[in-house]
Amino acid sequence: MSKMIDKLRADLLESRKNLERNLIWMFVASQSHTTSENRKRMLKMMKRDKIADIKSNCSSYIDGLSTTAKGKWVTKAKESFKESAQKLDNC
Repeated sequence: MSKMIDKLRADLLESRKNLERNLIWMFVASQSHTTSENRKRMLKMMKRDKIADIKSNCSSYIDGLSTTAKGKWVTKAKESFKESAQKLDNC
């Protein structure tokens, strides 16, 4: 009878530990995971916005350059800026 009570006590203690682990995971780890995922999404959005700003600035610079300067070097510079802007599409 004593062995059976000890066995039940040990099983009850193990069940309690498992319950505590699950509660900790549910309230702490899941919130931490959600925070991490939100941070990742926010960084992706910021990256996309910055790339769009850079591309817009490149386009503005190309347009301004073509109206104020002339010559072969301007054509080469415009092509270089366009290539750089296209590389940003792959980011």
